[in-house]
Amino acid sequence: MEVHPPHGPIRSVKEFLVHLLAITIGLLIALGLEASVEWVHHRRLVREARENIFQEIRDNERNIAGELNALPTEKSYLGKTLDAVKRLSRRQTEFNEDFQWTFTRLNASGWEAALSTGAVAHMNYEEAKRYSELYALQRLFNENMDRYVQKRGEMYALLSLTKIPGNPAPDLELEAGERSIAEEIVIGDFLREIGHTLAEQYRSIGQQQNEFSR
Repeated sequence: MEVHPPHGPIRSVKEFLVHLLAITIGLLIALGLEASVEWVHHRRLVREARENIFQEIRDNERNIAGELNALPTEKSYLGKTLDAVKRLSRRQTEFNEDFQWTFTRLNASGWEAALSTGAVAHMNYEEAKRYSELYALQRLFNENMDRYVQKRGEMYALLSLTKIPGNPAPDLELEAGERSIAEEIVIGDFLREIGHTLAEQYRSIGQQQNEFSR
């Protein structure tokens, strides 16, 4: 932004005021245009971020629905496995190794991009707060899903010991295995609670998307 001096000498107060007024109007116009450009840019930034977040939420909503459908069957399998381990003592027992597990991780790349580009700073407070709370809950879900898989690995490590002929699993191993399976059942219940809460928030934000698209 440049301010040019008058082309000739100013001979009166009137000329000075006219020149000062012209400079002031020019500055105001320039500042207004700059603010308008920034406003349009921020508006586009928020719109693009919102579209990415909505798409990501739709994908996560489908993933949560699949996980919620699978968790009851997985809990039933874990319960039967726990009963078998309790009866195992020092005898070999057959376990179902063909059981199909699900593994769900919820994505957050759209939200992280919105944070890195500064789009979140230009959203209204309530909208940004809803997204922030949602993605914090997603992080909690992912962390517990990692624990769920870890306990599953411990369970299969125990079950592999039962297949060694003439080398039954020690009582301490069986106790640790029972504890891991029991913990996995608890984590699964926690995942189901978080998942239902997420599903409700996804539906709520889906309604919000319909409002923005009107």
